[in-house]
Amino acid sequence: MRGSANSWVIFEMTQSQLWVGVVAGARAIPFLFFALVGGVISDRFGRKNLMVGSLCLFALASGTTAILITNELLVAWHMIAVSLIGAIGGALYGPAFFALVADIVHSDKLSNANGILSVAYTTGEMLGPMIVGFIIAVSGADTVFWLIVVGNFFGLLLLTRVKEPNRIENSSKPTKFALFTQMVEGLQYARNTPPLLWLTLLVIAQNLFGSAIFAVMPTYAVDILKIGPTGFGLMGGVFGAGMLIGAVFISVYGIHRRHAYVMLSMGVVWDIGMIVFGFSRSIPLSLGALFFMGLISMPWVTAVLTMFQQASIEKMRGRVMSLYVIAINTFPLGWLFGGAVAEWLGNEEALVISAAFGTPVAGIALILSKELRRA
Repeated sequence: MRGSANSWVIFEMTQSQLWVGVVAGARAIPFLFFALVGGVISDRFGRKNLMVGSLCLFALASGTTAILITNELLVAWHMIAVSLIGAIGGALYGPAFFALVADIVHSDKLSNANGILSVAYTTGEMLGPMIVGFIIAVSGADTVFWLIVVGNFFGLLLLTRVKEPNRIENSSKPTKFALFTQMVEGLQYARNTPPLLWLTLLVIAQNLFGSAIFAVMPTYAVDILKIGPTGFGLMGGVFGAGMLIGAVFISVYGIHRRHAYVMLSMGVVWDIGMIVFGFSRSIPLSLGALFFMGLISMPWVTAVLTMFQQASIEKMRGRVMSLYVIAINTFPLGWLFGGAVAEWLGNEEALVISAAFGTPVAGIALILSKELRRA
C-alpha cells in the first residue's frame, strides 16, 4: 500500500514521472548501507528483536507522512525523507525475516514456504492498490498512511507470538564480534560460495533495468488510459491478482530444481509484458499485460530467494540474506531509471530499453557460471 500511495502522492504534487522515480529510488540508498548491518545484528543477537525495531521505523515513516498531509505541510522533498526512514527499517528487517524463515523450514520445503509467504504478501499487493485508489478518491491520501500505521502495529502483535529457534553460537574470538569484521566475513563467504556472487550481481542488474514500468504507471492511468486514481488502483490490483495466483501455484507445487532457468524464463515473459503494456492504448489489453507480469513475478522471486537461502549456512544466514535484501531492493533504482528515461525519451522508449537490458543479462550470467546453471 505504501508504495502505491507514495507514487500517487508525489505524482499529484509534481506531475513528473522523474519525481516518482526519485522518491522510489531514494528507498534503495539505505539498503546499500544498512542491510549488511542488519545481517550481522541478526546473526549476532537474533532475528526477532531486530524485526520489532524495524516495524517501529515503518510506523514512524507512515505516521510522519500522514501528519504532514493532514496539516497540508507536505512538499516533494518530505517524501524523499520519509522514504529513507522507512527504507532503513526495511534494510534491517529483511535479512532477519528471510533468515528466520530458512531457520524454521527444512531446505527441501523452502520454495513451498516462500510461496506461502508470497500468498500473504500478494494478497496485500492485490487488495492494497485497490484500497489505496478508493481511499484516496473518497477520503484522501492521509487516511491511507494512517491505515498503514495501524497495520504495522498489528504486525508487531503477531510477531510477539513467533518463537525463534535456538541459534548456533558464534565460536569466533571476541574480536570477531566487531561489526565491520563480521560484515567482511559475510562478504568473503559470499565470494567463496558459488553461486552467491553471480546471483547477487544478476538480481541487481535485473532490478535496475527491468522495473521501469512502475515509474510510468501513474502517467498511463492519468494521461494515456485516462482512468484516474480508481483505475490506477485497479491496475495495481490486477497486477497483484496475477501475483497471488502465481504465489498459490508455487506454495502448492514449489520449485525443486533448475531455479536459475525458472528465473530466466520468467524474466523473458516479464519483458514481453512490459513492451505490450507500453504500446497498448486498450484498457483490457493493458490490464491483461499487468496480470501476466504479476503471474510470473512470483516464480521469479521465489526461485531467487530459495537459491540464496539454500546457499547459506545457519551462522552466516543473516549476512547472506542481507545480500539478497540489497540486491532485491535495488528495485526502486529501477523506478528512478525508468522515470528518468521516460521523462527524457518517452514512456514507450523507457519500457523497451528496460526490457533490452533486463533478462539478457541473466542469459549472459547463465552462460558464464556453471554453478548458477546448477542452482
